Amino acid sequence: MMAPSPEPAGFEAVARFYDAHHGRLQDDIPALLRYARRCGGPVLDLGAGTGRLTLPLARAGYPVVGIESAAAMLSIARQRVEAAGLADRVELIQADFRSFQLDRAFGLAWCGYNGFLHLHEQDEQLAALRCWRRHLRPGGVLVIDVENPRLERLAALDGSLELSARWQDAETGHTVQAFYAGWVSLADQVQELELLYDEILADGTVRRTATRFVLHILFRRELALLLELAGFGAVTWHGDYDLSPWEADSPRLLAAATA
Repeated sequence: MMAPSPEPAGFEAVARFYDAHHGRLQDDIPALLRYARRCGGPVLDLGAGTGRLTLPLARAGYPVVGIESAAAMLSIARQRVEAAGLADRVELIQADFRSFQLDRAFGLAWCGYNGFLHLHEQDEQLAALRCWRRHLRPGGVLVIDVENPRLERLAALDGSLELSARWQDAETGHTVQAFYAGWVSLADQVQELELLYDEILADGTVRRTATRFVLHILFRRELALLLELAGFGAVTWHGDYDLSPWEADSPRLLAAATA
């Protein structure tokens, strides 16, 4: 049963922890670059966050536009782009990725690691997909990368707090511990995740930062229908970042849909 919760605080609350906790993910970058080589630029990074995917694209020579709604995340991304000397290839825009409007067309649009799951209702899912399709040139490709739902894992989420990661902050020297807890409502096709970041200060004091996310549980046939309704054509389905074909027990669900 889904635990009651306040309005999710989202990424603004935890932006400064994001790179240390999630920024180490690099498994998806080779697949992203393979699609960029196949489709050509410019590339649209949907839900760009702190620039985890924007930067490797720019380093590979592609013009990139990153769309991100959280100002705190975007601020970090801008600092990283400037520090890397890539400002001439990157444009970062604060906007709702369901409804932005740009006056250019892209060869590839990429909605990275579970970003699409933050859209819970069909109307907002379709609004986003139609917006993204409008920004692709004919024959351009949208790739959506989400977790492939495995019911046995989802059913085991009962709100228990688990340690996810532990590291030392490079700037403050503080030890940071990341915990998460999850609840699921299969009837509503949502999972709620609470993230807790505990900073252990020099005097032993613990300072906690918390946020919650609600994620849609998305199945392949549902995503196929959404893409069709949004006007996309042929879809290639991958089950992992090696771009192997999707199977029921694949770890990831990647849809590469042609505009």
